[in-house]
Parts: sequence; C-alpha cells; structure tokens
Amino acid sequence: MNHHPNGCWLNIMLSKLFKRTSTIRSLEDLGPLYHSYHLFGVQNQQLPGIFQPNQACKEPIILSYILLALAKCRTSTDTPVTFAELFCADGYYAMAARHLGISASIGIDNNRDGFFTIANKVAERLGIDNCTFIEMDVNDIETLTPLDIVANIGGLYHVENPDAILDKSYALARRFLIVQNVVSLASETVDYYESPAPGWTWGSRYSRRSFEKLIENKGWNIIDRHFNILEGNERLEDKGSVYFLIQKDI
Repeated sequence: MNHHPNGCWLNIMLSKLFKRTSTIRSLEDLGPLYHSYHLFGVQNQQLPGIFQPNQACKEPIILSYILLALAKCRTSTDTPVTFAELFCADGYYAMAARHLGISASIGIDNNRDGFFTIANKVAERLGIDNCTFIEMDVNDIETLTPLDIVANIGGLYHVENPDAILDKSYALARRFLIVQNVVSLASETVDYYESPAPGWTWGSRYSRRSFEKLIENKGWNIIDRHFNILEGNERLEDKGSVYFLIQKDI
C-alpha cells in the first residue's frame, strides 16, 4: 500500500471533489459560454463550432497537469498552493484549479475577444472564492508576485513574441509551469516559425518540432509532455497541440 503523503492527500481531494459535483446546477441563462462547466456539475450552453471538440482534446491533459503539480507542491492538506492561468478567456482553468484544491488562483487576460467579461459572474454563480481575475496584457506579468503554478495555456500562439512570454511565464512560476500551444501540422521543419501566423495579421506559429526544440533548448526540467490533434480546427496550421509540464528547481 502506498503511504506517500501526496497519495493520501490526492485520495482526500478526489473524495471532496466528487461530493462537490453531486448537485446539478445550471448556467444556461448566461447564454453560450466559451467552456462547458461539466466539471463543476453544472449545465450550460457552449459556443458552437470549435469550442466543444477543442475543450475535449485539451481539458484532460491540462487538468491532469494541474492536479499533478498541485499534489507535488503539497506535503500536507494545509500546504497553501497558488495558481495563475494566462490567456484565461472566461477563466475556466483558474476556477477549475480552485475546484481541484488550489488555495488561491488568478486568471489573466487582455479581454480582446470579450470572453473575460463573464468570468467573475460565473465564479460567483459557482461559489468559487479566492479566485481573482485581472485584465492585463501578458507582456506585463513580471509586475505580479510569483505563484506556485503558472499555466500558459490557450494563447501563446496569439502573440508575436512567444519566446519572451515563455520566459516571463517561467519567471512567474515558483514551482511548476504548464504550457499548451497550438502548432502547425503543415510543416515538420525543425526551424519553422512564422509571425504573423499564416493567414493572420497577428500571432505566430511554430511546427511541433520547432516548438519542442524551443522548449528543450531552454534547459528546463520537463517532467511530462504530450501532443494531440485539435479536432475542432480545420486548417493544418491550427490543428496541432503540444503540452509540457515543467518543474523548477527550488
């Protein structure tokens, strides 16, 4: 039998999680949302098109990385662990982190597409406390106090300086950095990089191999990585998705 403290804490956390999701509530009156909030035991409308299939592809690995990082940060159930979600849109993963047992979380987004506006209302309706939403450009995150876990997910391909944003994200993380990025399947070149992204007037795009090379060349401690296809996206330039869980030496 495994008596590791992280394993004991994980069993306690999962038990509490299943109890919290046993009561079905509804967010349907808020209209279509960026994410499905099924994790919280609620019903809601989700925006049509790419949103549902892409969430189904990304969510299992991102939640797994949050949960593993949280477990590794804790030696007891009383150990406080903080979390930040960059490019948070409606703040779903910032709320999910609190739901999974994170002590306090923040969601950061520039609200370019307007999804961020609903975040506070959803958190209030779900009863999520200690979850703060900050409208901020990711280029300014060095002004924030470092947090234990930082998740750079869902928006790195939107910026023209992804390498610099990665470095800022790593500096913001005390213990773990979670990275997710969209990569092009139209190229397998190890040095491929375009900015603006193909067909766009903004953003950037790596191939799977070139983005993996970028991360590996930083010398960071990669403890897990993953790749899958974003089934909601049609263009080869938008279909690849890479994931990294990076642990910092402390």
